[in-house]
Amino acid sequence: MTPVGSSYSSYIPSAVTTQTARSIAVNDNVPPAEANTRFAPIEQAGEAAVGTAPSDTSRDTELAEAERSKRSRLAKVEAELAQSEQSEIRDLAARDREVRTHEQAHMSVGGQHAGSASFTYQRGPDGRMYAVGGEVPIDTGPVPGDPQATIDKMEQVRRAALAPAEPSAQDRSIAAQAAQLIAQARAEVASTASDTADDKGSVAATAADEEQADASSAGDASSADLSLYRSIAAGNPESAVRAQA
Repeated sequence: MTPVGSSYSSYIPSAVTTQTARSIAVNDNVPPAEANTRFAPIEQAGEAAVGTAPSDTSRDTELAEAERSKRSRLAKVEAELAQSEQSEIRDLAARDREVRTHEQAHMSVGGQHAGSASFTYQRGPDGRMYAVGGEVPIDTGPVPGDPQATIDKMEQVRRAALAPAEPSAQDRSIAAQAAQLIAQARAEVASTASDTADDKGSVAATAADEEQADASSAGDASSADLSLYRSIAAGNPESAVRAQA
């Protein structure tokens, strides 16, 4: 068989060449040089077919739609998160105002018997610190040796404990303790008043007894003087002396 590249008249295309050059019949006689210029090799023909194929627009559309859906979900989540944070901030701010107003009421009414307020804080989503709890120390001890002063003090303490619009359980406990001390102090005041009245009665009775005794003594002296006068009048000076003695 003659190798490829022989003269034109002796060139016979092989079956492979015939299949590769799609438009050449088996019995066509085409010189090798012309065949190379008229028909591209198999690899180039495949690349040309791929390059000229239409793009997969449906795939691109699906990817774009998926990306839009993802962004939409992310935007929705971010909006919900922002709304939740704003709601939390509003709640914390309202709690902060409530706590500070509550403790300020204690201090205002408690006066000298109340100390300074202290607070418990919580950091909000915005980075700020909000008061979520608080307390005010208050003196609930009685005044030693002075029940009336204890009454006055405990009445103020009780008013201070119940001063906020919504007293806590601890506030009500302090008010109850103050009321108990008030009752005890009043009992002491009543007892002291009763003892004082008894003492005054005893003093009055003693004074009356002394007045009566003085009156009796005066009466006895008057009787003796009268007897002396009668003896002198009767002419019996010796009897008058004895009576005087």
